[in-house]
Amino acid sequence: MGARLVPKDAVAHATPAGPRARVGPKVRTWLGGLLPGARARRIQSATYAREWVDDNRAALASEGPLWVALGDSTAQGVGASTRGNGYVLAVLRRLRAKRDPAWRVVNLSATGARTADVLDRQIPAMTSLPPPALVTCAVGADDLLRTPQADLEEVLRRLAARLPRGSLLANLPQGLSRRRSEAVNAIVEELVEAHGLVLVDLWRHTAPPWRGKFAADHFHPNDAGYRDWVDAFCAALDV
Repeated sequence: MGARLVPKDAVAHATPAGPRARVGPKVRTWLGGLLPGARARRIQSATYAREWVDDNRAALASEGPLWVALGDSTAQGVGASTRGNGYVLAVLRRLRAKRDPAWRVVNLSATGARTADVLDRQIPAMTSLPPPALVTCAVGADDLLRTPQADLEEVLRRLAARLPRGSLLANLPQGLSRRRSEAVNAIVEELVEAHGLVLVDLWRHTAPPWRGKFAADHFHPNDAGYRDWVDAFCAALDV
């Protein structure tokens, strides 16, 4: 299978560590000061981000159906013992096994990203890529901690309007602020219907019991937790 030449700017921006997805000082403060085991998580986040840079470049140099993953640290696989146990690479393996071994993924997500970051940075970066066969977006956990509800609702509506029809949009998993999560998820369900998107029902697939499904920071999923995410995405994809 021959390699496809792509513009240099596509490679530069299609990386979580690139100029459009750099983790800012406030994000570093949050990760460094408040989460248990945050030093190990920072190291893991930086390592995974560098590895995604290399994977993205390899994906852009190849051919086959293209999946563009948008989102936050969960799309990076933070909390899993290896990137391969995060949901993106696990779902990619399922796509290759069930549909086409040539499936490839470019992961534009970034640790610490909020919904506004996906809208303002990741979606513009996607425009420099070849047309994707699949777009997925899972974001919002960091918004529950740092974004006022009215602002989050407004940016969610703008985000849904920018996603290509048929894109997969995830609701929030369980285990976070229940009242806020349910309010956000009601909006997500409305937007999925209004814009011709497909719901990834993380809420249903991450139902209790949660014992043994969170990483050491008690925030990100671990390998067992990500298996629930994989089930949710594969159900939405019917694979």
